Amino acid sequence: MPVLGVIALVATACGSPDIVVRSEEPEGPSWFSLVVDSTSDAGAGLSLATDADGNPHLAYVVLEEEVEGEAPPPDPLAPTLPAMMHAHLVQEAWTRGPVAEEQEVDGGSETAIVVDADGVHHVAWTAGGQILYSSNAGGEFAEEPETVADIGAVGLSIAVDGDGTPMIAFQTALDEAEGPASLIRLATPEGEGVWALETVAEASVPEEPAGTAVIMTLDGPVVAFGSDGATLVGERRGARWFSETVDEDGGVGVAGAPDADGNPHLAYLTAAGDVRHAHSIEGSPWDLSDVGSGATGSPATIAVDVEGVHHVAWQTGDGLAYAGNAGDDFAEEELPASTAGGTRLRIGVGPDGTVYLAFRDEADTEVQMAVRSEDAPLLAVPAPEETANGGPAPTGPPPCLPEGTELSITAQNLAFDTDCLAATVGEPFTIEFNNQDAIPHNVSIFTDQSATQALFQEPAFPGPETVVYEPEPIEEEGNHFFRCDIHPTTMTGTFVVAAADGEAGG
Repeated sequence: MPVLGVIALVATACGSPDIVVRSEEPEGPSWFSLVVDSTSDAGAGLSLATDADGNPHLAYVVLEEEVEGEAPPPDPLAPTLPAMMHAHLVQEAWTRGPVAEEQEVDGGSETAIVVDADGVHHVAWTAGGQILYSSNAGGEFAEEPETVADIGAVGLSIAVDGDGTPMIAFQTALDEAEGPASLIRLATPEGEGVWALETVAEASVPEEPAGTAVIMTLDGPVVAFGSDGATLVGERRGARWFSETVDEDGGVGVAGAPDADGNPHLAYLTAAGDVRHAHSIEGSPWDLSDVGSGATGSPATIAVDVEGVHHVAWQTGDGLAYAGNAGDDFAEEELPASTAGGTRLRIGVGPDGTVYLAFRDEADTEVQMAVRSEDAPLLAVPAPEETANGGPAPTGPPPCLPEGTELSITAQNLAFDTDCLAATVGEPFTIEFNNQDAIPHNVSIFTDQSATQALFQEPAFPGPETVVYEPEPIEEEGNHFFRCDIHPTTMTGTFVVAAADGEAGG
């Protein structure tokens, strides 16, 4: 299996470096590396889900990063940290945004995400001794998250039923001297901002790494968990929950996923670090199989594609490991070198068999992803050399000249319809910006490609919609730079400011 250890796509968000890309055809299914979020301290509590079209969606925590020396100027489009973030890959471009800003999250916070059949994103997370929830059912994430429960929790997981109703499973320790050491609980909404809690089972003290899995089957929700070194599942029968032991040796880092027919599949660890899989097909007894070994640090993660192939990944002392059972038995495949420092891994799969393995890179404190695909990715090559002051190298004569004061530009299919805009130095002008995409775009103007000094900047907005910008007159002649702040590596151009006679100076 060829491995190309280079960055395939750079996350398209404020402050990301510009790159030049070229295409390289893989020979058969291959693993490629992507950077999803390299800003600040990103990736704590990472979770992943795929939507009906197979696009990956990530939820994770971004913390404030300690910066030595003078801090860079604040980005007006960046969220206020610490924040709960969401990122998704659509049409080969990453879009990121906050689920909730100024949260009481830390490196131990957990997240869980699921996307329902209507494309609504449901996100749950732990913060400040609470379980919180938000969705973008109204078109964007609510300004304030809902409080699911005022209780500390581990092993957070989430699923939705056929009506798009979310179900959140978790394990919580108890302080009582007598009684069970912990409870496995399930939360469901029962009114606006009100959640009902059910106790699925009593359990032992949560083992590290903790994990639960709520899986929506044809017979209703199944909640998998660990207790006393065993893997169990809870099922609701009428008004009561009943538990069944799946594997007497397991119970650590439990994860789960349904297949295309709604059968539950589990991946979990044993105390010895072995990785196991279990599934129940059409209500039959649980069938167990060995997947791998050497697991440590993070829960297991599993996804089942439309062909019934099981994809399982886990963390080892040497990095991340992956195995699939396309050949009936589980077989490991070599992952890109970028996964060597990976933690908090999560796996997902699209309908075409593309596998997404997201993880946090501890060394660079960023979110990365390994993708297994037969499609040709975009591979990064060196960016143009920059001048000593951080701007772009000289570009020669201006590529366009002013032709009036009413400028216009359109965004469609994640691209601008022009790569050059021009205005007369010192004169007022307008920019009519027509965003034809359903995702947010904007047009910002900077002195150069370093994008450190903004000449004009407004928030991004989703389309289809047209706005008319009215920037202040620009007094400095020369070839400047414009971009979409949400997609700064692919949607860019030259902004020329020239004298009235059409001759640019500077």
